[in-house]
Amino acid sequence: MTVSTVDYETLFEALSSGLNLVTGNSRLARVLASQYSQWRIGRADRQWESPAILSWDSWLGTLWETAGLRGAENTTRAVPGSQQLLSLWESVLRDDPRARQLLRPESMAGWLRDTRQLAVDWRLDLNHPCWFGDDNENHTAFIQWNRAFDALCRRQHWIAPEDRTAILSRAVLDGDFPLPARTGLLGFDEFNPAQLELIDALGQAGRPVTKLAIKPAESSARLWKSYGVKDELQQMARWVRYWFEQEPGARIAVVVPDLQTRRQEVERHLAEILTPGNTRGKARPWNLSMGTPLLRVPMIESAFDLLRLLRRRIDIQDIGRVLRTPWIRGAASERNSRALLEKCLRDHYPRQLKLTEVRYRAGEIRQHDLEHRDLPPDQWQARPWNSPDMVTLLNQLLRFEQKNRGKRAPSAWAEAFGRLLSKLGWPLNDETGSELSEQEQSEAWQAFQAWQDALRELAALDATVPVLDRQPAISQLRQICRERIFQPRTPPANIQVLGLYEVSGLRFDHLWVLGLHNDNWPATAQPNPFIPGRLQHKARLPKSSPQRELEVALGITRRLLETATDCVFSYPGQIEGEPALPSPLLNEGVSVVESIEGWKGESWQSTVSAAQPPVTGPLLMPGPLEHGTARGGSSILKHQALCPFRAFASNRLAADGLETPVDGISPMLHGSLVHRVLENFWKETLNQQDLLALDDEQLAARIRKHVDAVIDGERSFNDRPEFRRVEGRRLVRLASACLVLEKERDPFEVIGFEQEILQEIEGQEIRLIIDRIDRLPDGGEVIIDYKTGKVDPKKWFGDRPEDPQLPLYSISADQLPSAVAFAVIRDEECLYRGVVTREGIFPGLPQKRGAHAAAISEAGLQMPLTVANWRQVLHRLMADFLSGEAAIDPKNGRKTCDTSYCKLQPVCRIGELEASDRMRDGEAAR
Repeated sequence: MTVSTVDYETLFEALSSGLNLVTGNSRLARVLASQYSQWRIGRADRQWESPAILSWDSWLGTLWETAGLRGAENTTRAVPGSQQLLSLWESVLRDDPRARQLLRPESMAGWLRDTRQLAVDWRLDLNHPCWFGDDNENHTAFIQWNRAFDALCRRQHWIAPEDRTAILSRAVLDGDFPLPARTGLLGFDEFNPAQLELIDALGQAGRPVTKLAIKPAESSARLWKSYGVKDELQQMARWVRYWFEQEPGARIAVVVPDLQTRRQEVERHLAEILTPGNTRGKARPWNLSMGTPLLRVPMIESAFDLLRLLRRRIDIQDIGRVLRTPWIRGAASERNSRALLEKCLRDHYPRQLKLTEVRYRAGEIRQHDLEHRDLPPDQWQARPWNSPDMVTLLNQLLRFEQKNRGKRAPSAWAEAFGRLLSKLGWPLNDETGSELSEQEQSEAWQAFQAWQDALRELAALDATVPVLDRQPAISQLRQICRERIFQPRTPPANIQVLGLYEVSGLRFDHLWVLGLHNDNWPATAQPNPFIPGRLQHKARLPKSSPQRELEVALGITRRLLETATDCVFSYPGQIEGEPALPSPLLNEGVSVVESIEGWKGESWQSTVSAAQPPVTGPLLMPGPLEHGTARGGSSILKHQALCPFRAFASNRLAADGLETPVDGISPMLHGSLVHRVLENFWKETLNQQDLLALDDEQLAARIRKHVDAVIDGERSFNDRPEFRRVEGRRLVRLASACLVLEKERDPFEVIGFEQEILQEIEGQEIRLIIDRIDRLPDGGEVIIDYKTGKVDPKKWFGDRPEDPQLPLYSISADQLPSAVAFAVIRDEECLYRGVVTREGIFPGLPQKRGAHAAAISEAGLQMPLTVANWRQVLHRLMADFLSGEAAIDPKNGRKTCDTSYCKLQPVCRIGELEASDRMRDGEAAR
C-alpha cells in the first residue's frame, strides 16, 4: 500500500477521473461529497456523475453484494442487520443456564457482539490457552458463547458482518469478481489486521490501494487556560462568532473530546452567542457531527409513551406525557382540558391506574347537583377536563389492547404498531403541522422516516425471532431506536462541531479543541473484560493499555496541529473545585497565551449582570377581592398566615402545583378511610355508654363490620386484593387503638359527625366540615378533628397561626367549646392533642410536659379569652386577604416553604429574592 499526500484540488480531479475513495467514517464521506459538488459548481459544470465516495463499511457492503451476484464462495449466506445480530446473541444467552440470571441480557448481547468483532478484526487466536485459565471465567464463557453463536449461524445460514472481510479477501485473490482500477483510502488513523489483509489482497490482484493524506496546513497553535468549564465554553463561543464575522467564508471547527455527553451544553453556549434572538425552528449557522439516539428524539419518545399505555396498569407520569404531547390528534384544541385532566387524575388516583379510569375521567359529565341529586339530561354539563378527542384515542388504545394479545411475528407487530399510531394522529396531523415551522416540519418528517426504518428493522427480525408477545416486541423496537443514531439533514454550515476522531481528512481555517486537561487526554484505557489481557497487549487492541492510548493520542494531536492554520487548544483551570492541568501532550509546538480573541458584544447574561440593580419601591397590591370569589375554605386563613402570596396565588388565582401520586394508598386516602370507619361506628354506637357495654368480641365484630363496609365502598380496591387485605388490617388496628382511648374519657355523647357549617368572616363565606362534636354531661361541647399525621397545637397560636383549622371551628361553634382537640390516630401512637378547660375530658390533657405545655394549658383555662384572641387573629388574616395583601413573606423563610410543601416557589422566586437580600446585606457590610 502506497502513501500519497494531496490537496483537495488534486483529490477532486482524481475523483472526477474515476478514483474510488473509501473514507474512515460516514461523516467524512458526506463532507467530501458536498465539497466535490461545490468544486464542480465553481468550475461552472452543469452536470456530473456522483463521485465514488463511500465509508469503509459501505464499501465493504458494496463488495459483498458484488461478490454475491458473481457467486463467490460463501457469499450466499445472509448478513444480519444490527438488531438481527443482537437477537442471535440473545438467543445464545437464553439457551445457556449461566446467562439466565442476567438482569439485562440485551446489554450482555451487545458486549459479546463487540467482543467478537474485536477478536475477528484483530485476528486473535481463539484457541490460545490463556482463554481457558482459571483467573477470569469471563474469558472461558465468551469462547463457549462464541462457539454456540458460530453453530447457530451455520444452522440458520448467517454470516456475521465481521467475517465478510476474510471471505472477500479470498474472493479477491481467486478473481471471482471485478474490482475498481484505483482505490484511495482517506481519514484512517490506523488499520486493523482484517483491513490490511483485504488491502494486501487487492494489491496482489493487481488493484493497488493508496493511502491518501490531505496536505497539512501550516499551523499556528496556542494553548489557553480558562477559569473553569463554563468560562471555557463561553470564550469558545465568542471566538467562533468573532471569526464568523471577521471572515464570513471561513471554515471554523470546534472539537470536543466527549461530544456525546457535552452536546447540549456546547449547543447552548453557541446558541446564546451566535443566535441569541433566534426564533424557534430557524436554521443554525453551525452543524454538529454527532446525532442523538432516535429513542431520545421527542417525537419518537411520544410514540413509546403511547405504546406504554398498552399495559394493565399505567404510571401517572406516562399518562401525563401523553396528555401533554403535541404529536397526537386534539393536542392543540384540547390543550387546556387535557391539562385539567392530568390534575384531576393526580388529585384522585394513586400513581398506578387503569386506562379505563383515565377514559372515564376524560369523558366525565356532571349529572348531579351540589346536593348529589340527579339532574335531568338537558342540564348535564361536561366537566372542565372533558376531552372528547382523548376519549376517542383511549378507546382506540383499549380496542387495540384487547384485539392484539398473544404471540405474533415481529413483522405483524411492526405493522400493527404503525397502524395504531396512525389512527391516533401520530405524528403529523392538521393541528401539529400548523404549529410547526418549516424547519421543524422538515426535522419531524426525517424523524418519521427514521421511525419507519426502525419498524422495517423490527419486521426483519422474523428471520431470527419467529414469534414474541406484545411487550417484548415493544422492547425490541425500543432497542432498535436506542441503537439507531438520528442526525437530521440541515443546510450546509461553515461552523462544524466535531468529536476528536472525526477530524481526520478535513481541513479548516480556524480550529478550537476544548477540554484537553491532563485527566482527559490521553484517554483512559478501557480493556475489554472478555478478552485475556495478554492477548490484548500482544495484538495492541484499541483501548487495551495506557501505552496504546498514549500513542493514539500523540498521533491525533499531531493531526490536529495539521488540520488548520489557526489552532487553539484550551483546558479549564479547575473542574468541580479541583485544580486541573493541561494535557502533557501539548508541551511542544504550542505557545501558551493569556487571552484569546473573541466577540466583544453583550450576551443576555452580561446585559443582565451589568444592569442597574432594581429600585425597590412600594409594592402595588392586587387590590381588594370581591366577596364570594375566593376558594379554599379554611385554607385561605392557613395560607395567609403561612405566606400572603400563597393565599393570593392558591386561593384567589387557583394556582398550585400538581400533586405527586404515590404507589399504593395515598396518605389522604388513608386518613379518609379512618374517618369513614369511625363515623360509621359512632353512628351506630352513639355514646360512650354503648361503647363500654360491648365486650371484646362484640367490639371487634362491630369494628370489622364497619371496616369491611368502608373497604367494599372504595373503588380503588376492587382489583387490588393485596391492598385490600393490608389496609383492612391497618384500619382494624387503628380503630381499636382509638376506641381504647375513648373508653378512658369522661362520659360523652356523639352529637355531630362530618357536620357542615357556613361561617362568614369579614364578609367572606367559608364552608367548614367538623369531623365530630361530642356533648358532655354538663352540656359542654367538645370539637374533635381526626388526624393521621403529626400535629402540634402550638401552631394554633400567635399572630400567624400555621394551622388555624380548629380555632376556626371554635369561633364558628354555637357555644363556647369545653375542649378543642386533635384525635391523633397513627400506627406509632394514638393520643389527644389540644386545649381543654379542665382535666378528664381527654386522657393526657392538659399536657404536663413539652416546650409549650404550660402555655397551651393556660389557654384552656382561659378559653373565653383564647377564643376571642383567635377570632381577632382570624378576622385580621381574612381582612388582609380580602384587601389584596400578597407580600412574598413566608413566616419562617424558606423553612416554611419546605415544611408546608409549597409548590409555588417557581412563581414567587423566593430563592432569587433571598439571594438579592444576601447580596444587598453584603454590600451594606462593606
